[in-house]
Amino acid sequence: METTATTIPEFEKLFRQKLQLNNCKLKKKKQENNYEIITPAKDIFLMYWSEFPEIKLVYQPIGVRTQQTMVYEQAIRSHINYCVSNIKEMKMNAN
Repeated sequence: METTATTIPEFEKLFRQKLQLNNCKLKKKKQENNYEIITPAKDIFLMYWSEFPEIKLVYQPIGVRTQQTMVYEQAIRSHINYCVSNIKEMKMNAN
C-alpha cells in the first residue's frame, strides 16, 4: 500500500475512535510511528511500524497478564486490522 501524507493521520484518527469503544487510551511516543496503548485494567501495549501497514503490537509485562489482558489484546488487534482495511479501501475507492 502506498503511504501518503494523509494515510497515517487517517489511521490514527480512526484507531483512536475504535479504542475509545474499549475505554483505551492511545499515546503517541516521541519516536516516530511508536504508540502506547493503555487499557482500563492498566495493561500497556506498544504499537509500532517501520513500514506501514505492517503494524506490530507488543504487550509490556508490567503486571500480571490476565484473561482480561488477552481480551483487550484481541480487541486491539481487531481494531488495527479494521482500520488498516478501511484505509486501504478508502485509497482504492479514491483512485
